[in-house]
Amino acid sequence: MRAKHASSYQKAIDEIYRLDLLGSRLGLDRMREILSELGNPHESYACVLVGGSNGKGSTVEMAGEILRCAGFKVGTYFSPQVVEFSERIMVNGKCATKREIIDAYLRVKDVCQKHSIQATFFEVVTAMALLIFEWRKVKYAVLEVGLGGRLDATNATEPEISAIASISLEHTDVLGDTVEQIAHEKCGIARRGKKLVCGIIAEDAKRAVKSEADAIGASIIFVEDDMRLSHLQQIGRSYSFATRYGGVEFALALGAPGRFQISNACLAAALCHELGVGKKAIERGLSRAAPPFRLQQISSRPAVIADCCHNPEAAFALSNEAEHFQSERKVLLFSAMKNKDYPKVLKILKSHFDAVVLCEVALPRAASLEQLKAAAHREGIGMLNAATPDAAAKKMHAAEGTCAFAVKKPAHALAFAKGLAGKKGCVFIGGSIYLLAELFGKEKVLIAQ
Repeated sequence: MRAKHASSYQKAIDEIYRLDLLGSRLGLDRMREILSELGNPHESYACVLVGGSNGKGSTVEMAGEILRCAGFKVGTYFSPQVVEFSERIMVNGKCATKREIIDAYLRVKDVCQKHSIQATFFEVVTAMALLIFEWRKVKYAVLEVGLGGRLDATNATEPEISAIASISLEHTDVLGDTVEQIAHEKCGIARRGKKLVCGIIAEDAKRAVKSEADAIGASIIFVEDDMRLSHLQQIGRSYSFATRYGGVEFALALGAPGRFQISNACLAAALCHELGVGKKAIERGLSRAAPPFRLQQISSRPAVIADCCHNPEAAFALSNEAEHFQSERKVLLFSAMKNKDYPKVLKILKSHFDAVVLCEVALPRAASLEQLKAAAHREGIGMLNAATPDAAAKKMHAAEGTCAFAVKKPAHALAFAKGLAGKKGCVFIGGSIYLLAELFGKEKVLIAQ
């Protein structure tokens, strides 16, 4: 029976991944039809939507942990995964079981076949998550928005409250190339008469979000206007601070490393406070929440720090962390998707590292090694050749400024970077979550979502 169960799971996963051939097609009609045929599972619990350019995954993790500490059963939905598919769909911090994934997929597949619905990968997986949350009788489902917001599959739900972690120019080919256009898409997750809570965003984005929220009829909350931090202290690589929100004094000690998590923590705290969660649950939840692969130390000697860092805004955050990380030698392991602004990311990061090791993710939409090398050269990073880390170290010492080496396969590139850093050095992995998936994923299947 176990072998049959494993075989059924693998068959389901293979079929789900093949849906990626349909690509990403924004729109809510297909998703609404699927949910209707499933009996609208999302109506049996309260939904919370979290969008944004950066920080939305961390905010979902933090809000989910806070709600759990308040005594609620909580479903959390993330995308994409790093290690395995099941980490996309979690209930009370634990991945959906293989049996749940099989059953949910077969149910959604049956609906799509009966009604000739050409659903995309993300639509199918989102429907699976909403169905599993109904089966598990969650009180809240905290959902990470996939792309944009207005036409994203998660937006087929009716959120009790919505949040935007940040806004920057991204996916401009799909969402638009101005702050106003991006804000229009992101704010599509807001609802008339409901609250929209926003993290720290630039003034031009703030004006655009306020205009959109007013047009929708949503009640806008800018966390940075309503929260003032004091007694900020760094403890290891995490932070503690005091703040006040909604007339409540909070003493927050974050479990998540990185200064950039302060903004996400404040957003999660405000979001949950607006849902009626008390002070103790908020404080405890934020002390426990540690989003995986967000400045996470994977190993030591050398220290290996894994982060997603897929756009310029995230690159500034990572550069700040690298600048303050005490290490004998700092090496960046880097790859990227070709639709991202990876030249600018490299430009931001280069001065904070002694060397960069470029590699290529085995994915059609990944930037090729040649494209990465060309971008590094344009940004003034000297490309060097070396057969071994020891030889690379000698060339690095002789070079002026940051230099780069190219090792095509990510696993080989990581070994090269670790050797180059040495036991007293550190390696930061950045540029794309898909690089992390190729390095640490169990299923070794990469998809475009």
